[in-house]
Formats: sequence, C-alpha cells, structure tokens
Amino acid sequence: MRQPLGINRGINRGIIMSVILEAAKVHFRDRMSGDLKCVTVPEWGDANIYFKPSMNFKEQGEVLKLHAENKPAEAVIMTLILKAMDENGIKLFKRANMTEMMRSIDPEVVSRIVTEMSDDEPTVEDAVKN
Repeated sequence: MRQPLGINRGINRGIIMSVILEAAKVHFRDRMSGDLKCVTVPEWGDANIYFKPSMNFKEQGEVLKLHAENKPAEAVIMTLILKAMDENGIKLFKRANMTEMMRSIDPEVVSRIVTEMSDDEPTVEDAVKN
C-alpha cells in the first residue's frame, strides 16, 4: 500500500531542512574561525584592533535593539565592545565599559573603526528592510 504523498514530502522536507541548516552552520563556523581582520588606529598610539568578520544573531540583536530604542551612539559603542579583540582573539572591552567609552573617547574615531569592521556586515537598514 502506498503512503500518502504528504507523509513522504514531510520526511523529505525535514531531511532537506536539516541538510541546509547543517550547511549554514558549517558556513558560519568556518567564517567565524577564519583569520582575524585588523584595523590600525593611529589616534590610539597605532593600536591594532582585531575582529572577526561577522557577529552572531544574539550580538546583532543587542546592536539592533539599541538602534530601535533610538540610541545610535550606544549601538556604535556596543558594536566596538562586541567586536574588538587583541591579536589572540580576546575581547578588549566589556559591556561595563559602555558609559566610560561614551563619555571619554572620540566618537569620530570609534565610528571610523566600526565602519571598517562592518564593511561586509549587513547594515541596520538592510536588517530593517528584510
């Protein structure tokens, strides 16, 4: 006796979704485990700020939430906090540094660093459109 088409399609769809999900995870894992990129900041004593080419959804969500709350300056600083690393991949800043950073460092320099870090990241506008 033949099974209804819906059952076979459901099983096939589940297998296909699992295969696609696994491929997506491998792609992201490979992207995140690759070489760190670097931005040199002459204003900070030629400091090298290292970063990974992407953020995960949880981190992007933190930044997008700040944008949604009409806090663009905080979103820029949070991006720096989440992405900035030393050459060994250790985070340079903590979330607890937000207030001090907001008050004590040049916004133009931070904006330039974050822009360089985010060149291949989707923009907030891209995320809002989708």
